[in-house]
Amino acid sequence: MLERQEGGNGLDSRNADTYILLLMLEKGKAFPAEGSDEQIDLLELILAAWNRRKIIVAVSFLGMALAGVYGFLIASPVYESSALLLPTQSSSIPEGLGAAAALLGKKNAAVGDVDLYQSLLTSRTVLRKLLKASIPNRNDTAQGRIEGIAKIYGIDTLAPKEVDRAIHRFGNSILVGSKESGLGGILEVRFQAETPWLAKEIGDKVLEIGQEEICVVRTQRADIILAKLAFAVQQAKAEWDSATATSTRYQESHRSITSPEQRLDISRLETENAAKEQKYLMARREYELLQLEKAKATPPMLLLDSASTPIYKIKPKRTILLAVGLLIGFIISLVYAIGSAAIKHLRNSHPSLARLAQPKQTLPSSQSTPP
Repeated sequence: MLERQEGGNGLDSRNADTYILLLMLEKGKAFPAEGSDEQIDLLELILAAWNRRKIIVAVSFLGMALAGVYGFLIASPVYESSALLLPTQSSSIPEGLGAAAALLGKKNAAVGDVDLYQSLLTSRTVLRKLLKASIPNRNDTAQGRIEGIAKIYGIDTLAPKEVDRAIHRFGNSILVGSKESGLGGILEVRFQAETPWLAKEIGDKVLEIGQEEICVVRTQRADIILAKLAFAVQQAKAEWDSATATSTRYQESHRSITSPEQRLDISRLETENAAKEQKYLMARREYELLQLEKAKATPPMLLLDSASTPIYKIKPKRTILLAVGLLIGFIISLVYAIGSAAIKHLRNSHPSLARLAQPKQTLPSSQSTPP
């Protein structure tokens, strides 16, 4: 049960409206029944908002002005450059060699290439090399002087935390996606930076480093598979030689084959020898195809269109910011107008509650009363 404070001046005037609402909620009269005289009419709320239209308009434009200050003066502009590339594809490997092809990065679906290049271009290995790389500084003061990317951005490469933040920022600014419908395997790589020339130069450098890195990765994977296949080829060759030697020795020890058992044995040995030969030839063919595929993996991607120089900013979206600021200001001012009208209506409907919120009048002391 809410009670008035005794003594002093009672409730603070700033808490009067809150006290009235809490007391109404306690008495169950904050939300009068429909049709009663105490119910706030919707028309009254609309009229209250109309009467405070100047405040609503002023606060709405204030919100839009604050959003404009952020969009035009505070927010850093972002430009986006894009490049088109085609991952090298080859149909020389049959479907039966899918494991080797997968380890070489060969995927039939464009989604696989998107995941591969997104992971590669945003990997810490590529981004660390990007920080150490140098590009032409085309701002007004440098005039094309070759400088390191870390120096251009003011990054201390000896500070691990600062390097990690830079890597995270660069990783978020690189996006890989399929071009339009994704047919043909063409990928679109987008790069974001604070200036148009920086977006283009960083895009070209990322693709260059990514080209080298994916070539190294595919070559290493191919070398591992080739080593395993070479061992399999040697083993298959040894089994074939063993089967051939066994068949030759049997024929030399049985120069006159007359019995059905001997014919059956020589037929079995010849069949086994032919099977071992086919196994060896298949392993050798797979080994040679993989060597050919390793050679074709360089370059791993064809650059169809180098990074473009952006003309327009993609961020901040100032029109959207202004609209959102105007909307937020309108909502805040409307809530204030309707809320103050509702408080005033409750005061008029319940004068006794309003009096409870008034400061308590203290009686004068007996010493100050006249005789």
